Amino acid sequence: MFPAQYDDLQIMSHAVVGFPSLEENEKAIAGLAAAGVKLIELQVPFSDPVADGHTLVNACYEALKHGGSVQATLDLAQRVCARHPEVTFILMSYLNPLYRYGLEDLFEQAAAAGIRGMIVPDWPVEEIEPWLPKLDALGLAPILMVTPNTSPERVAKITRASRGMVYVVSRMGVTGHETQWGEKFQNYIAEIRKHTDLPLAVGFGVRTADDLEALAGKAEVAAFCSQYIEWQRDDGSEVAAQKMHSIIETIPQA
Repeated sequence: MFPAQYDDLQIMSHAVVGFPSLEENEKAIAGLAAAGVKLIELQVPFSDPVADGHTLVNACYEALKHGGSVQATLDLAQRVCARHPEVTFILMSYLNPLYRYGLEDLFEQAAAAGIRGMIVPDWPVEEIEPWLPKLDALGLAPILMVTPNTSPERVAKITRASRGMVYVVSRMGVTGHETQWGEKFQNYIAEIRKHTDLPLAVGFGVRTADDLEALAGKAEVAAFCSQYIEWQRDDGSEVAAQKMHSIIETIPQA
């Protein structure tokens, strides 16, 4: 089952499968786990990742050249889920590669590999709802997104279909840019809380210790992804893991 709650703010970080290489993915994931990261997205690289900024777009481009694919992601999941049982692994992908692979086969194989959740930004809730009995039976949690432009009626529908947690897009735009955490954001979070008791994972613009401090007590999970991939690109996976450990150490404890 997906973790039900978190006492303190948890970090969710990221691996783009095939970036910087398939071999390096396993070392990088081991480094993140050792650093204290409890949730890791395994991203299937895609040629048109419309919700992502230039960091993840470029990482996807490199990953595709190095053999990243749905099958490579499932194979990686089989290994890392067994090796790091303390980590919740989440498959992140756009819908097209999964649809081409075959959704039912994908769901069954992902669950068998140890994947516990899925984030698919361009998968409408109306198309997810018929799959909920299957996903529930497999213990595979669909993690749906809400944005500042999502109407209250649609927030209610999305949160009803969500499992595990709800992904709160902090602002309009793409990943990797700064976000403000003032009163407007706090009101936004409060409105989502009216519709669900699920943990909230905040993403898009979480890049610094100050961001984590601002989110502590307001959300359960912070998606710290683009900044990590930039560290990995510029400094290598080992140094990136050290930086991740240092930033986790700054999170205020409940």
